[in-house]
Amino acid sequence: SVYAEMDIAVFMLLFGVNFNLYYMFIIKQGKQAIKSEELRWYIGIIAGSTLLIAISLFTSTKNDLADSFRLAFFQVSSIITTTGFSTANFNTWPMVSRYVLLFLMIIGACAGSTGGGIKVSRLIILVKSGLRDIKKAINPRSIETVKIDKRTVGEPIVKSVSVFFATYMLIMAGSTLLVAIDGRDFTTTTTAVISCLSNIGPGL
Repeated sequence: SVYAEMDIAVFMLLFGVNFNLYYMFIIKQGKQAIKSEELRWYIGIIAGSTLLIAISLFTSTKNDLADSFRLAFFQVSSIITTTGFSTANFNTWPMVSRYVLLFLMIIGACAGSTGGGIKVSRLIILVKSGLRDIKKAINPRSIETVKIDKRTVGEPIVKSVSVFFATYMLIMAGSTLLVAIDGRDFTTTTTAVISCLSNIGPGL
């Protein structure tokens, strides 16, 4: 049922949103909630990933455009929210589609949601702090800060996010090495570890 698939996909995405934003709607601060930078990034990542996978499926498989978008949207919704549902065997999908899903496995949903992963808010801080460091390397005298929703993020928070990400990657590398003893291929071993770390469910 296409209706059931879309219904489930939409509600998976809704539960990947920061629950604080729902509270803001309850206390009649909906306009401020909609302006949330994390929400915009979350929607942007979903839209971009769905579009990229749908085009990849349409050009590389026998699916028509509507089916390609339906399959892409459901799988993206499930993976980024770490819900664990699947309506397609994405192991047979084109390589670019699988890499997009792998990227979503690591990111996960928004902070303050039911989803796993490193969270979209941390991704924003990582990207912005990286860009800031590049700007400071080019112009050491410049004063650059990391901002989310037009508010400056304190250096302790930026540092803690960097430490979290580094720790995540170290645990992933160490765990992949341990699981590799089982003799599986690289993709199976790596995605199994990421699936467990981010609480995804399915892997490649």
